[in-house]
Amino acid sequence: LVYQKVRGPGPPHLILGGGTKKQSVDLERKLYDGVSATSTWLDDVEERLFVATALLAEEPETCIFNQETLAKDIKEMSEEMDKNKNLFSQAFPENGDNRDVIEDTLGCLLGRLSLLDSVVNQRCHQMKERLQQILNFQNDLKVLVTSLADHKYIILQKLAKMFEQPVAEQIEAIQQAEDGLKELDAGIIELKRRADKLQIEQPSMQELSKLQDMYDELLMTIGSRRSGLNQNLALKSQYERALQDLADLLETGREKTAGDQKIIVSSKEEIQQLLDKHKGLESHMILTETLFRKIISFAVPRETQFHTDLMAQASAVLKGAHKRGVELEYILETWSQLEKEHWELSRQLEVVESSTPSVGLVEESEDRLIDRIALYQHLKSSLNEYQPKLYQVIDDGKRLLISVSCPDLESQLNQLGEHWLNDTNKVSKELHRLETILKHWTR
Repeated sequence: LVYQKVRGPGPPHLILGGGTKKQSVDLERKLYDGVSATSTWLDDVEERLFVATALLAEEPETCIFNQETLAKDIKEMSEEMDKNKNLFSQAFPENGDNRDVIEDTLGCLLGRLSLLDSVVNQRCHQMKERLQQILNFQNDLKVLVTSLADHKYIILQKLAKMFEQPVAEQIEAIQQAEDGLKELDAGIIELKRRADKLQIEQPSMQELSKLQDMYDELLMTIGSRRSGLNQNLALKSQYERALQDLADLLETGREKTAGDQKIIVSSKEEIQQLLDKHKGLESHMILTETLFRKIISFAVPRETQFHTDLMAQASAVLKGAHKRGVELEYILETWSQLEKEHWELSRQLEVVESSTPSVGLVEESEDRLIDRIALYQHLKSSLNEYQPKLYQVIDDGKRLLISVSCPDLESQLNQLGEHWLNDTNKVSKELHRLETILKHWTR
């Protein structure tokens, strides 16, 4: 093309030394045709190389083969052009007016071929490097798939063997398994990064996706096992607390039901608490047994035997507790009735005391004496009316104190008796004094 532009249309007219004019024309025409064909071929190659700049992601082996073939063609073309350049240099006289143009044209073509050869070789090197990276990626992917499969087999086998072991040991094994998978997880993340960078073809991406799915499935299996074990641990913790509470109740029950000893309390409320404990023993046995049924699948033989022994002891204590429970209910009922009657008698004493004059008569007269005597007779009659009930309350209290040791109850009964006696004596003495005065008054 360069030559054509320089020479313009029409065949060149070169006079070669030692040759005819016709031979010169034929030589120039051959030169023109060769240069044109070479330039056109170079244009086509450059178009494909420099316009389609992005490396193809698929079929890298084919791309490399094409690039190597092109590099070979360029090399052959360069050798041919160099050879022809020498031939044309020999054919044209050194002082010919077209020699410089021909040499420049051939030099330009050789320069383009050299530049194109450099670009193609560089492109070929890049493709080979990328192909090697793809092969490394595929190899690492296969290694990771194999490694994950091995890990999965080992982990599942280990977890299966640990099924009969204590829960704490199983959780430790799961933690070790999860720690062992962290390296695989990092490897999968790295493969994804490389796949994005290399624009890996679809089949390899599908394999990578399958690897991720297999990893996630294994993690879910381990996580499900951990969740189940955590639930078992929570159940076992509840069971152990219930078992300890039951043991404490049994100890208390043995103390309270041993022999016919008195029940030592400080108030009626403590009797209610003891009764609640007796009732709670049976319900706590049911709770403990229910929790044990939930953990029996992973309980060790020693725990099972301890549970069986404790429940047998609880059943024995429960039999005695039923008898004591009936006794406690009777005591509680008696005490409640006693408190009610004690309150009524105390209230009656308050009425008597509030009705008793606080000062004696200022001006004694027969009418005043009669009124005052009538008042005291009424008070005495009221006390006499409630006196049998007082004796009954005191007797009931004494019988209650045979079964219960309660200093406060004993003190209340004593105070009630003393209080009643003091008020009765006070009313009787004052009535006797007033009646004596009235007798002297009427003489």
